[in-house]
Amino acid sequence: MKGETSYYKILGVNENASNHELRKAFCKLSIELHPDTTSLEIDVAKSKFQEVLEAYEHLNNSNLRKIYDDKLKENSRITNNTSVLNNLVIDSNNQNLIGNRRPFSNGELFSLFLLIIIISISLIGSIFIASFTGKELETIPLWLIK
Repeated sequence: MKGETSYYKILGVNENASNHELRKAFCKLSIELHPDTTSLEIDVAKSKFQEVLEAYEHLNNSNLRKIYDDKLKENSRITNNTSVLNNLVIDSNNQNLIGNRRPFSNGELFSLFLLIIIISISLIGSIFIASFTGKELETIPLWLIK
C-alpha cells in the first residue's frame, strides 16, 4: 500500500460511497479510459482502465471492501505509530486477502452443468459414430508406428 493510490481515489468517490455511486463512477471512468474509446495511448489507457477495473471489483464486493477498509485503517494507524511490532501485525493480517473468492452464481453453475453435458454427449456420440463406422476404438497413433 505504500506509495499506491487508494481505490477510492482511483474511482473518485469518498470512502462512504454506496454501490450505486461506485457503479456510476466506474461507468463514467470506463467510458473515458477504455482503450477503444479514449484518445490516450493504448498502453496508458490499458493500464489506467485495469486500475479502475481492479478498484471497482474490490470496492463493489462487500467482503473485499471490508478487508480493504480494515487494511487502510491499519495502514493509517501504522503511519501514525511507526513501530516494528505494528508492522508485523499487518503482515500477518495479509493472509485474509489470499484465496478470498465469491461463490458461483446460479447462472455460472448452470453454464458449467451445460458444458459438462455437452462434452459428455460429444464423447458418447463420437464413440458411437466410430464404432458404427467400424473403426477400432483402441488404435495406435500413426506417429508411434513409424
